[in-house]
Amino acid sequence: MDPSFEQSGFDVRVEWGLDGVAALAGKCGALVIVDVLSFSTSVDIAVSRGGRVLPVRYRDERAQAEARAAGAMLPGDGPWTLRPSSLTALPTGTFLALPSPNGATLSAVAAETGVQVFAGCLRNAAAVAAAVRPLGPVGIVAASERWGHVGALRPCVEDQLGAGAIAHALGGARSPEARVAEAAFLAFADDLHGVLRECSSGRELIAAGHAGDVELAAGHGASTTVPTLVDGVYQ
Repeated sequence: MDPSFEQSGFDVRVEWGLDGVAALAGKCGALVIVDVLSFSTSVDIAVSRGGRVLPVRYRDERAQAEARAAGAMLPGDGPWTLRPSSLTALPTGTFLALPSPNGATLSAVAAETGVQVFAGCLRNAAAVAAAVRPLGPVGIVAASERWGHVGALRPCVEDQLGAGAIAHALGGARSPEARVAEAAFLAFADDLHGVLRECSSGRELIAAGHAGDVELAAGHGASTTVPTLVDGVYQ
């Protein structure tokens, strides 16, 4: 990849999607995967409850079979799903496998690069920033959404805000990409619940009956959990 996209010389770097993982993984001491609606928010809640989460590439039947063989519960095996609100009473010790086209897929790909991987969101932005700061430079990868489940990348408001919240908490020399994300977060920090409800992704979830997931995801600073990928599992 063209080295212009490595954002070299900066402590904090921000990129988007799978290509963002490829651009930053080899040049950063840590990668933070940000998928606010909803993978990284769900991981934060599950790990805060004492659970473990295996990220599974989307529509990868072999990976799902391997996850089940390893003892992980997939959505449909119990009451727990990718929805954050389904995980608020997760029993301690539960081992979940969560497939998703964005955050889970990026996590699985990032793990293969050998870089230390974390799951970040609005809820745990400050806690994750404090944990990864000594590992710098830090790459923050906003997962984005898709046009359809497997269509082209759709940069989204919620992941820009999540990346910006982490960049702001990190401090240090931020790349222009990180500074833009930080500026977006600071512009809307007083109305995160309103912005997430009104953005396209929030409206989609609310229309599907998942307003509670949007409210949980907007809870900036609600968590001190730092989900860390160890041997391919967030814990």
